[in-house]
Amino acid sequence: MQSNLDLPSSNIFDNLDGFILNKKHYYGLRVFYEDTDAGNIVYHANYLKFFERARSSLLKVININQFELKKNKDVILVARKAQIDWHKSAQLNDTLLIESRLKYAKNSSITVEQKVYRYLDCKKSYEFLVLGVFQIVAIDSDFKVRRIKLILNNSFFKE
Repeated sequence: MQSNLDLPSSNIFDNLDGFILNKKHYYGLRVFYEDTDAGNIVYHANYLKFFERARSSLLKVININQFELKKNKDVILVARKAQIDWHKSAQLNDTLLIESRLKYAKNSSITVEQKVYRYLDCKKSYEFLVLGVFQIVAIDSDFKVRRIKLILNNSFFKE
């Protein structure tokens, strides 16, 4: 059953994937109950999910469709290495901002540095919480390493 919603003419979904500014991608999210442990702090493994969402959204913003990459080019992007340093914990209902930037790129991999910040509404500022560094490798469906020239040609991934 369809419903006609009376919404503004601008697209309210335009910024769900964040935005790029000065060669950095910014992605916002809110911490929900399901993201936390019994102490209402973000469970440590959930930062991996937050970082992955931000990287997937970055690809969407720069018009790289992972489904089409696999279907048409037999290229699959997978995490090969992850390093996470927790400085402070996010908590239930926090508003978080994930900043992603290219650290370096090679023929078949990219290394992305990602930082999580908590937005402090009362101070209108951001507090650094977590640092993640991820190496993303391109493979094919036989798990062989592939070159990712198509991705590296994007201006976001040029150093």
